[in-house]
Amino acid sequence: MNISQLIIQNKLQLEHGKIEEAQLESELIIMHILDLDKSDLLLNPNKNITKQQIKINNSIIKKRLKRIPLAYILNYKYFYKSKFFTNESVLIPRQETEILVEICSNLIKNENSNFKILEIGIGSGAITGSLANLFPSKKIEYIATDINVNSLQIAKNNILAINKSTNLNLVHNDLLKGIKGNYKFIISNPPYLSIEEMKNIKAELKFEPREALHGGIEGHEVCENILIQLAESTVEFENLILEINPTSTQYLIKIMKRLFQSYFKYVIKDYNNQNRFILITQKEVSQYLNKFNYCPN
Repeated sequence: MNISQLIIQNKLQLEHGKIEEAQLESELIIMHILDLDKSDLLLNPNKNITKQQIKINNSIIKKRLKRIPLAYILNYKYFYKSKFFTNESVLIPRQETEILVEICSNLIKNENSNFKILEIGIGSGAITGSLANLFPSKKIEYIATDINVNSLQIAKNNILAINKSTNLNLVHNDLLKGIKGNYKFIISNPPYLSIEEMKNIKAELKFEPREALHGGIEGHEVCENILIQLAESTVEFENLILEINPTSTQYLIKIMKRLFQSYFKYVIKDYNNQNRFILITQKEVSQYLNKFNYCPN
């Protein structure tokens, strides 16, 4: 059997199992087994597959048909050009979250060195790790929190594997509890699914940590708590970027307008034109957001 034949075989099995993006996942599995990149895969369709490689492939397909996410089977996920170890202790990084990295990086480009970035709920370390990879020469101190101690260790390993000189401090706590100081950026992709949404999540999401998905009865409670804690605490910030549930947009706009009256506020859309991020900043930064689909509030 060759690469082309195995891709087709995998795709048919995955489609039969109602797996979305069957073609892509078929290719990713073979790329993993043969240690190939996408271009090598496409340039070598007639390359033969050994019996041992087919055995490994079939084992992965069997697990995937049980709806175990591929990122947990392979134990990694690529995010913003870097490879991040993943297991069931951490949320799998999503493509739309790369926009959060882009928003932050567009603003960082115009900043001098020697400032701090706080990430609330670091998970696998994908956001902070991507920023550390983008700005290795800037003197940035990264502080990150997470309620899951296993997540903190995974994040640490992932980030230092990307940039071993990263100035990184990890804190085991819930949201902003015990956090003090002044930060140039505070960033977070908090849990934001409601109880009703949790009842109807697709099978793959049931393998991911519930505390990284469930945002409260209405879904916006964790985001709201972050905003309230920031408004009431001694923590100071210049820029806050939160990923949100599009269904919570209007509610959270009211909250941030009430709590941060003197700040500039923006809602930024994702690749599907859904409201996905809120940016609260001390400065007017429209000139740095032109590449995004955004609206000021």
